[in-house]
Amino acid sequence: CGRNAGIFGIVLNTLLAAGKIIVGSISGAISVTADGLNNLTDCGSNVVSVIGFKMSEKPADKEHPFGHRRAESVASLLIAVIILVVAAELIMQSAEKIFSPSETDISLLVLIILGVSVAVKLFMFLFNRSLGKAISSETLKATAADSISDVIATTAVLISAIISRFTKLELDGYLGVVVALFIAVTGIGILKDTISNLLGKAPD
Repeated sequence: CGRNAGIFGIVLNTLLAAGKIIVGSISGAISVTADGLNNLTDCGSNVVSVIGFKMSEKPADKEHPFGHRRAESVASLLIAVIILVVAAELIMQSAEKIFSPSETDISLLVLIILGVSVAVKLFMFLFNRSLGKAISSETLKATAADSISDVIATTAVLISAIISRFTKLELDGYLGVVVALFIAVTGIGILKDTISNLLGKAPD
């Protein structure tokens, strides 16, 4: 189940990333392009998840008498690090847009892509959270947390795009910073929980 969920996430995140990066590049909206890069990073996180699930299924051996279950915690740790790296990159790109503003062309296609992305990410959040609880998977719970942060981030970008389209007020860079902070908070939360588990936190 876990591996299939990871593969499903790879497909959806790749499609979302491609759509946002293309329309973001055409429109000149750094927040849209950055949001697409975030989805591309999510795709990488899904790859890590699939590898983690594969490793955690290996039976116990002489070197690992308790099995390889903690490989999944290591996968969650890598997801957290990836999220934090993306957040830092988004902050730098957004700051550059604030200090060196450029006009963006927000078309109806941009708004549609962002709206669809919010719906897809909300579905992925509910799907991963439900499956994560059902099979007690740290990785899927981490992926669900990442998905809901993406919902918040993309919604903020969508609102910014709507305002820019109808008022010509440039909020692109500022919203990029807000998005980055949301992503960073999520990454820190996942990092904290995963490190606690790797250090031997008592089970419930």
